[in-house]
Amino acid sequence: MFNDRDLGILGAGALGAILCLMLPWSFGAKITVAVLILVIFMAVAFIRMGGDRLTLEQYLKRQIMFRFQPRRYSYFPKAAKSSTSLPKSKVEKAHSAVRPIVLQLNDAGWYWLMTAWLVVVGAYVVYWAYFLDGAKEAAFWIEHFIQ
Repeated sequence: MFNDRDLGILGAGALGAILCLMLPWSFGAKITVAVLILVIFMAVAFIRMGGDRLTLEQYLKRQIMFRFQPRRYSYFPKAAKSSTSLPKSKVEKAHSAVRPIVLQLNDAGWYWLMTAWLVVVGAYVVYWAYFLDGAKEAAFWIEHFIQ
């Protein structure tokens, strides 16, 4: 399901989020920045670009190499020597060079795993809120942030 690259990026994001929690900011700012770091690293880990769905670093390497390498060939069609040119009856569709950024969640079978994880987290939040007086704790923190 994962490869070493994806796990390394996710681990770096988790480490960055943990280190972010040690900053001398307010609790809400720490949590916001930590979650933002996790989301960014998760998106970078699962991003696939281009027609052949390359990872971000492979795609950028190919683009940079193509930009800096010298061109060896020219692909100009030879002009017809006839003086009259026939109008083209068939209009060719232009293909866009820009393709959308796609996360590879469908191919890896991630939807069922993410759904199960969200159910577990949601069940814990409900248990925490109702049985461990988490609603009072959340109200305490929200009250301090609003004032």
